Amino acid sequence: MKLSMSSLDIMVCVRELKKVVGARVDKVYELNGAFVIQLRAPERDRQDLLIEPGHRVHLTGVEYKFPKQPSMYAMLLRKHLTNAQLVGVKQPGFERIVELEFHGREKRVLIAELFGAGNLVLCDETRTIVQPYRSEVWRHRVIKAGMKYQYPPSKGDIHDLNLSGLREALADAPDVVRGLAVNLGVGGQLAEEICARAKVNKTSAPAALPEVELKAVLEAVSGMLIQGPSPQVVYDDGKPVDVLPFDFAMHLGKRVKRFSTFGEALDEYFSTLAVRSAAAKQRERIEGKLEGIRKRLVEQEERLSKLEAEAADAKSRADLITTHHALVDEALRRLTELRRGGWQAAIKKLGEAQARREPWAKFVKKVDAKAGAVEVELESQLIPIDLRVSSFENASRLYKRYKQLSEKAAGAKAALEQTKAEIESLSAEVGAEVEAPAMRKRRRLKWFERFRWFVSSDGLLVVAGRDAATNREVVEKHMEPGDRYLHADIVGAPHVVVKAAGKEIPEATLKEAAEFAAMHSRAWREGLGGLDIYWVQPEQVSRQAPSGEYLPRGSYMIRGKRNFLKVPVRAAVGVVAVEGEWLVVCGPPSAVNAQSKVSVPVIPGGLKKSDLARELCVKLKAAGFEVSLDELMRALPPGKGEIKKA
Repeated sequence: MKLSMSSLDIMVCVRELKKVVGARVDKVYELNGAFVIQLRAPERDRQDLLIEPGHRVHLTGVEYKFPKQPSMYAMLLRKHLTNAQLVGVKQPGFERIVELEFHGREKRVLIAELFGAGNLVLCDETRTIVQPYRSEVWRHRVIKAGMKYQYPPSKGDIHDLNLSGLREALADAPDVVRGLAVNLGVGGQLAEEICARAKVNKTSAPAALPEVELKAVLEAVSGMLIQGPSPQVVYDDGKPVDVLPFDFAMHLGKRVKRFSTFGEALDEYFSTLAVRSAAAKQRERIEGKLEGIRKRLVEQEERLSKLEAEAADAKSRADLITTHHALVDEALRRLTELRRGGWQAAIKKLGEAQARREPWAKFVKKVDAKAGAVEVELESQLIPIDLRVSSFENASRLYKRYKQLSEKAAGAKAALEQTKAEIESLSAEVGAEVEAPAMRKRRRLKWFERFRWFVSSDGLLVVAGRDAATNREVVEKHMEPGDRYLHADIVGAPHVVVKAAGKEIPEATLKEAAEFAAMHSRAWREGLGGLDIYWVQPEQVSRQAPSGEYLPRGSYMIRGKRNFLKVPVRAAVGVVAVEGEWLVVCGPPSAVNAQSKVSVPVIPGGLKKSDLARELCVKLKAAGFEVSLDELMRALPPGKGEIKKA
């Protein structure tokens, strides 16, 4: 089972990573020793780059739950890389290393080592180490802050391999496969595949290898370096055992699952591996817990047995005293009389009475003068009797003891049954087949989710800009003839466009679009109750200012009549189905009520936006919708608010 990327995997993955060159760093997180660098680029979905030192580097679509407090190294990377642009990705030679070059306020190189225990090393533009994830000292190199970064000793780059170089590399190897794996540094799996493709016996001695077979090996190496990708995860007995950039002869006949990119294949393979590893650790934890519970069960069984025996003994003694109460009382009376002359005389007279075989004396077996008690034998059972009280009181004490012990035994039995239930439940968990759950992948955003949006009660899409750039984009890229343009009669408002989609736009949709423009304007932040919004036709909107006038950047000239609507500043949050996916939406209450199964009214108020989003999360979850806090934050109007009370 593959646990880390090979040099060939890295080569193919680096080619794919070049498509995110130009993106800028947004955030950096660390999660159990793996790092996620969130990248953003204009007109493209967010891309997450996953780096797990010693194991893998690739784009990931998995939705991870990050810690609230970033780690020290994640904070360091944020400090140096936030807003920096990724300008280059490369694999030096055929090493298991990936270098990422960033240009921002400073030039930085982030080096991910995927061999051995792995490492992540941040360097400046001169390759002086700013800070490594882990400081290391070897005989041939040192990884410490302030030192120049050095590559590990290289076996050479197989991209430059020729026939004489191949013969030299294999010369002192015990066989061909080990010569390729060790001397060329391609690793065992790749060495096996090269031999299979070249149709060369992998155990052959290199010295005995004919030139035609040597050429076949070289051609196999060259062919693999230029082969087009066919990413796949290989399964054996229903479990993933390998992830490959293309078909390998060594896995012929096994079930494979193919992917459009190698990053997706790596994502699924390593994520499934992580889930299975977590499940194995969980099983070990449960088995350890089971061992402790089984010990507890033995102790509980012993205690219950002891309590039940003691309770039975107490009842048996009480029953015997009650049955023979006359004889016991007689003995108590006679002994009380005898001990008036002192215990020594009493014991002597007791012995004399026993010698005479007097009935009351013969069943007294032992006298404890200090405790004021005797031991009597009733129906072959020895029973201690307190001389200071009657037979009835002696029996009552034993019955009380029996009741106490019975209650303790009942409690012990209940605890024992609970322990058995725990063992049964945990045993079922251990015995269950470990199935890797489906990964929660980050969904691909729809084009309109880059903007503010909602779907009107008439089913028409309405979009608005989030900032200066998206405001321009909404108007200049997405507004078409037949649409409607809306804007608030206030500074600090988004440009809003109703997408007609070839239909007439109803008055109800225009009113909802006007409310949408109002809620996302400065009016919300200032707590205004209402606002004037105007709408016009697309052809009335122009970037050209009249002669002699200046049009500020991001502004538009409106020509002709403006149609004004007075609308309240309010909103509602819900979850709507769009193209088969449930999306969080914040829009006019009438539209959300029409399109969503749940609608939570929101108004300007005193709660911070993040606190309001958390409250809404709880409300939506209670209605059966699990939504992301980030999605809610993106959907809500700018500023404080609160849920409107019914």
